[in-house]
Amino acid sequence: MSASEASGRARQKAATRDGLKAAARACFAERGYAATQIGDIARRAGVAHGTFYVHFPGKEQLTDELLAEFNQALLARLEQVWARSEGEPLPDRVRRLADACLERWGRERELLAAVAERAGATTALATLKDGVSPPVAGFLLDRLRAVVEASGGSLDDAELIVQALLGMWMRVGVRHVFGPRTSRRAAVDVLARMSLGALAGVAPQLAPLLLAPGGSR
Repeated sequence: MSASEASGRARQKAATRDGLKAAARACFAERGYAATQIGDIARRAGVAHGTFYVHFPGKEQLTDELLAEFNQALLARLEQVWARSEGEPLPDRVRRLADACLERWGRERELLAAVAERAGATTALATLKDGVSPPVAGFLLDRLRAVVEASGGSLDDAELIVQALLGMWMRVGVRHVFGPRTSRRAAVDVLARMSLGALAGVAPQLAPLLLAPGGSR
């Protein structure tokens, strides 16, 4: 096989894989996770039933890949927001992160509903322990430690604090995206105020930065 033929096959394989993921998203949005069968995904993608298994062992693994892609996109967005807001008061930076999270969750509403439906039926211990977004937890942990170190202090139990904050953000995010509609601005304000207050409580050395007047409201 020539190099060009191999490259063409690789592109075709990647295109088929992407088509299956797009088809799964569409099926999840229409039918829900549990009611979607592998045959439904294959038909929507326009491929034979067996072709699905060339790319994924099952529906769960395909969903895992979609969730991983979602988390990587969210992580990239948070890193961008944090970098662009350098030099702003910390309360404003927290609000920008909260807004970015809510925007991404709202955009991916159907996928998050499918992930939640699957988790409700088969919650693995690793998901309970690490949460559904380990990359975002890592991002928050790194930034929290950096802010504390810059203040000349240290923080015990930083990982537990981050998991607690992320859990709170997820609950508010779920309520905002799936519950009675509230404005994103209101949800961002609640997240920011609760996060800043909680951090000031567990890291008193940060209180002057977290609760300083002058941040956006």
